[in-house]
Order: sequence, then C-alpha cells, then structure tokens
Amino acid sequence: MTTTPVLKNEVMVAVGLGELHLSSDPNVVLACLGLGSCIGVSAYDPVVRVGAMAHIVLPQGNEADCERAPAKFANSAVPFLVKEMEKKGATKKRIVIKIVGGAKIINNVPAKSILDIGDRNVTAIKISFTEHQLELKAEDLFGKLGRSMWLHIETGITRVRTTTGPIVEM
Repeated sequence: MTTTPVLKNEVMVAVGLGELHLSSDPNVVLACLGLGSCIGVSAYDPVVRVGAMAHIVLPQGNEADCERAPAKFANSAVPFLVKEMEKKGATKKRIVIKIVGGAKIINNVPAKSILDIGDRNVTAIKISFTEHQLELKAEDLFGKLGRSMWLHIETGITRVRTTTGPIVEM
C-alpha cells in the first residue's frame, strides 16, 4: 500500500507548522503531513499553474505575531497566501482553495469550547475566506482523526488521507 501519492519523478516538499510554500515546478508536490487541529490550505491557479500550501496552527494572532509568522494564523495566512500567489502571476478569482484538518484530537474537550482549537481554526479560516472574497472548492474537516494532504503542482490535484483511511482526491 502506498503511504503517499508521490510518484518517482516528483519531489515532495513538506510544509511545516506555520509555513507557506509556493511552487510552479510541475515535479513538486506540496504536503501537509499529520494535520490534527491545524488547517492545511491548498491553493492553485490552473491558468498559470502555480500552487501554494499553508499549514495554519492557530485561529488568530496579534499584529506583531502575524507579521513575524503570517502563515501560522488564520487571520493573516489567507491574505499572505493570496499576495504571494499574485507575485507569481496568479489571479485571486482563479485560485482554487481546498482545506483539510480542524480535528478534535484532545478527548474530553467540550464542543465549541475555547479549548477546541480545531473548531476555532475552521471558523476563523472560513471567515478569512469570506472577508477576502475567496471561494472554498472542497473541504475535509473535523472528526477525531489526523489527516495529511498533498497538492500536485503539475495537475492541481489535491489528495487527502486520514490516519486510517485510503488516499482520496478532493
């Protein structure tokens, strides 16, 4: 059984906590591995074939935190992602957005609690998409299982896998 959907000629670039990576190299596959309450954002402009992936950790940061680590927080990651993609020729209206994560990894945390970081991350990222007039194309959210996601720059295909499930295309 294949553990990642990366082919022999492809190079996987892991996107770590609070990071954003962009690429227009058709051999690159961007990957967020082991998402729990974090949110992985896959963004792709099919015309210029540029993709980006962000690994969002927390729903909101203050101005200094967002300036220092813009991809770490939902409120700063979205405008940062769009700005970086536009530098590579992408157009905001063409960007295809898919998100994964927001799981409730810690047991015994009441739903909608301030301690339910996954739920808070999902709410914050969706608000940020609305504020920046970005349409969400697909999502795989919540639950109690971790996930990994991959964005293939050559095709724009995003795939996701829960810790116990098969790899599926979003």
